[in-house]
Amino acid sequence: MRIDLGSGKQKFNHCIGIDRIAYPDTDLVHDFNSPLPFEDNSVEFVMASHSLQYADDLQSVLTELYRICRHKAMVCIVAPYAHVSSHMINPQFKQRFNEHSPRFWTPSSQTVIAKDEYLLSQNSTWSLLEEDALSIDFRVLRMEFFYFPAYQIGYDPFELALLRQTQLNVAYQIMYHLLVVKQPVSMREMLLYSETGQFDEPYYVKEQRLPPQKNEETQRLLFLDHMEPVVQYRDSLCPLPQQSEVESTHPNIRKQKNKRRGNLHKMHAHSPKEAKSYK
Repeated sequence: MRIDLGSGKQKFNHCIGIDRIAYPDTDLVHDFNSPLPFEDNSVEFVMASHSLQYADDLQSVLTELYRICRHKAMVCIVAPYAHVSSHMINPQFKQRFNEHSPRFWTPSSQTVIAKDEYLLSQNSTWSLLEEDALSIDFRVLRMEFFYFPAYQIGYDPFELALLRQTQLNVAYQIMYHLLVVKQPVSMREMLLYSETGQFDEPYYVKEQRLPPQKNEETQRLLFLDHMEPVVQYRDSLCPLPQQSEVESTHPNIRKQKNKRRGNLHKMHAHSPKEAKSYK
């Protein structure tokens, strides 16, 4: 069984559309803040596209999803990215999502996500769940960010990760693909899923990935040299591990520190006097 949680006016392919409003595509009129009327281990796919930010209690909703999902089910969540000034004060948004969110959804200390994507953290291990937290285990296999047009050209992924985690209004949306784990799963299996899995996603994200038209006069909007101490501090505390045989095949895991150094060298090439900035 496949469900679309908060399906709205257009439910996702081959899903049972669940919404508290009876739209033409709604199959089940139901508020997902209440227990879902499905049996344990009966769901193989969940789509939650721009719906979970309205959850009254996110952990309770995730616990209910975990109950109804079978082992190795897939959950796709698309949500507004937390570090946007208009999202932060939106009174309708009850939940916030960023690169650290999935760290509260699993007890596992391992992840396939590169450390650059959650660079600023006091914890070196992946999981941030408390010992007495609810019993759920969603392992993130993919985490994708959608950037405002000004940042869609002119920056490499490492620079975007720094900007996104330290400044407002860089990325506007985040998408996770989560693996439901109810039995032991190895790191190798997770890497294999992340590399070869078929990831369903909402129709609109494909259009949002289209690059903007390039303009020869396009300039980088922000000066990044001030981030060098952050990178040096992170490297000194959490040096990158030696590349393993499994990691060597995985594109999301940064393999060499000198890539960071190269990026920082590029940052030095832009004078702050020539750079524009947002207030």
